[in-house]
Amino acid sequence: MIRRHQVMGRDGMTMAVITALVLAVIAFFVGNPAPFPGDMGLCFPSPNEWPLNGIAEWGLNTAFILFSAILLWFCNKEFSFVQGNDTVLMGMFLVMAASNTWLIESLSAAGIMAFANLICILILFGCYRKRNATQEMFLIATILALGSMIQYCFIFMLPVYIIGAIILKCFNFKCLVAMILGIIAPYWIGVGFGLIPVDSFRMPEFTNIFESNLSSGSLFIMLVNVALTVVIGFFLALNNMVRLYAGNTQRYLYNTVFNVLGIISVICLILDFNNFFIYIDTIYVVCAVQLANLFALWDINRGSLWLMGISAIYIIGFFLML
Repeated sequence: MIRRHQVMGRDGMTMAVITALVLAVIAFFVGNPAPFPGDMGLCFPSPNEWPLNGIAEWGLNTAFILFSAILLWFCNKEFSFVQGNDTVLMGMFLVMAASNTWLIESLSAAGIMAFANLICILILFGCYRKRNATQEMFLIATILALGSMIQYCFIFMLPVYIIGAIILKCFNFKCLVAMILGIIAPYWIGVGFGLIPVDSFRMPEFTNIFESNLSSGSLFIMLVNVALTVVIGFFLALNNMVRLYAGNTQRYLYNTVFNVLGIISVICLILDFNNFFIYIDTIYVVCAVQLANLFALWDINRGSLWLMGISAIYIIGFFLML
């Protein structure tokens, strides 16, 4: 049953957009851009090594966050994985994404990956119970392969869409072949046309959280920000899936796919800790979905105050990171 009133509404959404933009501007003028460690793409430099000036990097980061929020709204409007038309989904994603100065100040593949994942989710959801989804699975694999050229982490998202296609009952052997061809095609074309020198390929070096030396105070606050997001998302997912399981089957399966995306992103964040920045915006997406579901599925007293309190925690963390 759809809620009769909105927790955030248009006014709340306006405030969320203004808050996100203000935080982004403060990060640009006050923050100190942090160097991203991590490896490069499989054949091209990663975004943090592109020859761009500060304002261009900041502008691209802000644009990808805004575009991701719009795409998140459009995806929900098309497939209704969150009940109702409240703006919690977009608003909370904007606040969480803008609260991380490490991702706002300097360009990385984090925003690009979140945007790419939302495009892939949109394509995948359109395949629900489709008997022949080979074209869509080929396109998803191609998008991730293109992303892996600038950041190898994109390739780790492939299991999300294989599992997701199985969950949505649209996966078969032909889809698997299509995905393999989708991975190969961009590299085949790039090498064939001389766009990708063969000697530019490199193997990534993996690290884990126990091998990293974390001494920066702002980095510690950023890790707390991410840990808080993971914990909130995890417990809300457990809570929401109980209600979703008893409701619309299609909505339940869509949200299960988001949960798979979140679980695999967290696993990658831990195992590939040198590139943990790359997965954070995607984790914000999943957590925003869980928060939106919480207020759509459950009768939360003073929901607006709860949202303001959660937003305040992220905003305080933002200023501690500067």
